[in-house]
Amino acid sequence: MTAIGVHLGFTSACVAVFKRVQDGRAEVVANDAGDRITPAVVAYRDDEQVVGVAARQGRVWNSANTVVKVKQLLGRRNSQKCVCVWLWSSWL
Repeated sequence: MTAIGVHLGFTSACVAVFKRVQDGRAEVVANDAGDRITPAVVAYRDDEQVVGVAARQGRVWNSANTVVKVKQLLGRRNSQKCVCVWLWSSWL
């Protein structure tokens, strides 16, 4: 039996594969940079989208076009007070 688990946290994401045939342990899959945890950051540049470590590293010089912890806002309306407070506090 093989099972796949996906963790979508507020600040990071990862994927693990469990294969019962092997030693009965889950293995966290590495991303293209070799890291097992990917930062949940998206940045928009002129004509491309950058995700993960590259987006997090460019957050200082591209802060106006970088989205961090957006999963905290999913399912909420822009008019909700908690959304407005979060947006203002994240830009300060």
